[in-house]
Amino acid sequence: MTTIFPRDFNCPNCGTTFESYITGSTNNLGGVTTEFQQLARGSQPDRGFIHTCDNCGFTGSSDAFDGRVDKKVSQLISERITPLVRDERSSASRRFEYAAWIAKWRGQNSERIGSLYLRAAWAWGDEPEVENTDGQDYLRRQVIEYFERAIEENCAVGEHAQTIKYLIGEQYRRVGEPEAAARWYDRVIAEAGNAPEQRQLADLALQQKTDPKERLH
Repeated sequence: MTTIFPRDFNCPNCGTTFESYITGSTNNLGGVTTEFQQLARGSQPDRGFIHTCDNCGFTGSSDAFDGRVDKKVSQLISERITPLVRDERSSASRRFEYAAWIAKWRGQNSERIGSLYLRAAWAWGDEPEVENTDGQDYLRRQVIEYFERAIEENCAVGEHAQTIKYLIGEQYRRVGEPEAAARWYDRVIAEAGNAPEQRQLADLALQQKTDPKERLH
């Protein structure tokens, strides 16, 4: 089962001490999706991976609270995030989205921003009270935008770049654009090297193009 426990954080943006929850343990007994999300049996661990100051809205993983926040980023947090966290209780999906905004404002690379949006999309799908998929589709399109930039900017290279290309295809498939998905799957297939990991990824890309599945196992 997934276990979480409370921990106090000191916000590097506003200095507030607040309580959040850390994932202590989890499992992968729920299987793995074809976008490489490892699923736990029972509740998912996302809540304990991302933390939001309930005073100002600064958001990040545990290690983000050890750093400093410059004036420009602090001002953007005040304008864009603070009003939201004071009006609503932020879901795990929303908090990963806040973290993506902050990563962008801090000038972090496109792959990092895209990865946060991907976690936001996963967390959206884990929230049973959410019935529509419009928000999740929006998040997946953000993943596409930033992962495509990462490829253009050579943020990811080698086998890792192939994984990013595959994930772009998988996001297009999941938002209902099979032709765009096929173009990225074809790139993965055409560019696969001889390493076993790349051949496996090429085989997966072919499967998702021709007979897509939602789970690897």
